[in-house]
Amino acid sequence: MPGHASSPRSNCQNCGAPLSGPYCAACGQHDVDYNRSFWHVLEDAVEGVLHFDGKFFKSARYVFTRPGFLTTEFIAGRRVRYANPVRFYFFASFLLFAVSVLMSHQPTAAEKALTVKDVKEAERNLSAAKRESPAVKPAPEADPKLTIHAESVKQGSWLDNPFQIHVDAGDNVNVKEFTDEFWHLLPVILFFCVPLLALVLKLVYLGSGRLYVEHLIFSLHIQALAFLSFIVIKAGGAFGLLVGTETESTVGTILMLGMFYLIFRAFRTVYGQGRFKTALKLLLVFFAYSLILIFASAGLAKFSIFLITRNA
Repeated sequence: MPGHASSPRSNCQNCGAPLSGPYCAACGQHDVDYNRSFWHVLEDAVEGVLHFDGKFFKSARYVFTRPGFLTTEFIAGRRVRYANPVRFYFFASFLLFAVSVLMSHQPTAAEKALTVKDVKEAERNLSAAKRESPAVKPAPEADPKLTIHAESVKQGSWLDNPFQIHVDAGDNVNVKEFTDEFWHLLPVILFFCVPLLALVLKLVYLGSGRLYVEHLIFSLHIQALAFLSFIVIKAGGAFGLLVGTETESTVGTILMLGMFYLIFRAFRTVYGQGRFKTALKLLLVFFAYSLILIFASAGLAKFSIFLITRNA
């Protein structure tokens, strides 16, 4: 690395193997004399982060421009130029859930005006009740109409709640606590669903001759593609919301169809089959994986409720 102090050592400090350059041929450790300057430690750390970021954005670009390319390159052994599939998956997952928090749906101006109107109406009704019965001071109660409207405002667009999370009234759990717990655990559940997606691919492409680990690598890339696509979908929906809620849903739907097209192209690139056969198998994979996600979401909902009630 430019700027690093040259080391007089002839053997690797990590494994003791003879050195023939700045990196050990046996273990790969960089031979840097960190004792000479603290800045070498910081420089290595910054380079590692930037190096990974560069690989991530390069890999993300190929996900959208050449679907399936990363998987074929990784299987062919050409891996050093691209992000590791597992790290790529985790970083894409982190970005999606971070963006989801930052871009949570806000009620429109019309919704806000309607909410204010309902609040004022509830206040007028309460004042009228007090005037009619001055001796009785009823405890203020939530207006049913206002409560229902508040819940509808929370629901917002389908882009905010793609899993359509709802709380059973019999569970007696605060909606916000449940939603927060659900979305907190969801990335973990999705990660453990990836091996199941690979198993589905193995069964659907049983005669392809591919090993399970190859399907697993493809599953990581496909899931990362979905995460990054949802970021684009949410961003497009946010711009569409400037026009209106209908435009938001329309833009989101168009971008969602674009994501499915990219996934279709990725399947064709990796497995090399014709359009009709790929489309048929893709439908089977979508159906099977949707069932997996439904059962996983239901189990996660129950587990979230369990955690909330246990800590209450």
